[in-house]
Amino acid sequence: MGLRHIARACLATSLALIAAAGLAACSSSKPRAGASTPATTAPVGPPATTASTTQCGAMDEILVEALNQTPEGQAFTGLPEGASDEDTQTAWNAFTQALETGYHARLQSAAAGDAAATSAVTALTTYTSTTSRLAAGQIPEFKDEAQAEKDIKLGRTPEPNPEYQRSLDARTDAHVELSTCMPHWPVTF
Repeated sequence: MGLRHIARACLATSLALIAAAGLAACSSSKPRAGASTPATTAPVGPPATTASTTQCGAMDEILVEALNQTPEGQAFTGLPEGASDEDTQTAWNAFTQALETGYHARLQSAAAGDAAATSAVTALTTYTSTTSRLAAGQIPEFKDEAQAEKDIKLGRTPEPNPEYQRSLDARTDAHVELSTCMPHWPVTF
């Protein structure tokens, strides 16, 4: 098994842990009745819970609009039942990039200086940039990848890369913050 394959497996595991942490932190978010894809809360339709502030509510409306109107949002919400976790995560990542690129100014305007909403806009940038870097393998999971491969083959635990863990933590915190401000932000994948 090559290091790249191991890294992908570890990234999938890490993303699953992030989703679990998000679920635990945001258990008050509930999917709209009948509107979910496997392992994904489909964030469309009327809010399942109330946004934390009026500004967050306005941002949530922009999120729902983007999900309904962008090709990336439609691809995510239109995933067939039984879609793989990888397909779901890939579609979500494409959507969040489109949201950050195409709707950032509107989200910032909707935040209107509200602390929670403004922080959620910043969290979106953190979430998308960190996700991109992790998915592209720009942040190695282990300090020394060659040694990590040897350690794994020998059944030892490789030395983790602190930057990788900090990035996972930042992405998890951003995910929790976004799902708290915008109830239609999916909690799990």
